[in-house]
Amino acid sequence: MAMLQITRLSAILFTGVSCKMRYGVLLLCTIFAGILSAQAVPQSQESLSCQRFAQKFYDWYVPLMQRQLSGPASDVALWRKPTVFSSNLLHALRIDSEAQARAKGELVGLDFDPFLGSQDPADRYEARHATVNGGTCSVGVWRASPTDTAAKMDKPEAVAELRQQNGRWQFVNFRYSVGGPDLLHLLANLRDERRK
Repeated sequence: MAMLQITRLSAILFTGVSCKMRYGVLLLCTIFAGILSAQAVPQSQESLSCQRFAQKFYDWYVPLMQRQLSGPASDVALWRKPTVFSSNLLHALRIDSEAQARAKGELVGLDFDPFLGSQDPADRYEARHATVNGGTCSVGVWRASPTDTAAKMDKPEAVAELRQQNGRWQFVNFRYSVGGPDLLHLLANLRDERRK
């Protein structure tokens, strides 16, 4: 319909104008009409809720990482906020943490922050672009520090996966931009290696 109106308008306005000029203006009008008719798909209430939940966690967690702690900040998160993690993820992370604590001087567990996907975390992260598919919310975890000296990436450091349990969001897994297995598979692989 819009194209038909533009074509009629161009026929009226460009009588006596060269053919090349008409096609150029018509092309610009078509592009402009396409831009105007394209509408950004708004996030659903569910995805916005998920994104807000994730951001609230990172607003609490990242400053914790900046402190001098006796152990990994991820361990503190497991003990202080266990309800934000699914039982499977919480159990797997605690097993890894306990194995690392017993290993004294040897690396037998994760060697990076599981919630940020980084060995060199920034001082600010943003939860962005949440989508919900089949009940699972995926939200990108992006470095967002204005003072960050790390190379800027065109994708998030990590993608947090969340599901609702009893009306509350919980982290169920994390995928990382560097590729490789997701967190649950990585923890299972490390557990299998320790058993050998």
